[in-house]
Amino acid sequence: MCGEGVPDFYAKQALKRNNYCINPIVDKLLKPIYNKFGVCTDITSFGFELDENDDPLITDCQSRDFYTYYLTKQSMAAFGALFTNRNGLGDKFVSYWDHVSRRFANNPYVVGYDPLNEPFPANPARDPMLFMPGHMDKQYLAPLYTQIFEKYQTHDTNQ
Repeated sequence: MCGEGVPDFYAKQALKRNNYCINPIVDKLLKPIYNKFGVCTDITSFGFELDENDDPLITDCQSRDFYTYYLTKQSMAAFGALFTNRNGLGDKFVSYWDHVSRRFANNPYVVGYDPLNEPFPANPARDPMLFMPGHMDKQYLAPLYTQIFEKYQTHDTNQ
C-alpha cells in the first residue's frame, strides 16, 4: 500500500479477491457514509500515477500522510489476509521472522524486535469490536506473535 508494509508480490496475492469493507452490496449502500468519514476508500480513487508494476508512484503516495492508506479497502484486506492467513500470507510472515531471528539470534547488539510496527486492526467495518481495547490483540496479534515465538523457540541459539 503505497510502499508501506509487505513486499509487493505478497500484497498482490492478498488482494486477489474480497477487497471489500463488508461486501459489494453493503459497500455500495454505505459509500456516502464511507466518503463522509474517509474510510473504506479505494486506493485507486486517489488518482495516483502508476509505475510499471501497477503500483502508485511513491512520490504521489508521499503527498498524503501514510495512515490514510490504512483506511483503504486494500489495506484492510491485506491486514485481514495477514491475520487470517489467507493465501498463506501469515505463514510467509512467520517464516520471514524465523529467518531474521535465526540470522540475528547470537548478535549481542540485538536485544529484541517488533514483528509488526503499527498494525491496523484488519477490518473494523466487519468487526467493530476490533477497536475495543485488547480485542484486536487477543483476536489477531497474540496468535500471530505466538507462532513467531514458538518458531523461534525451536532454534538452537548456540549454533
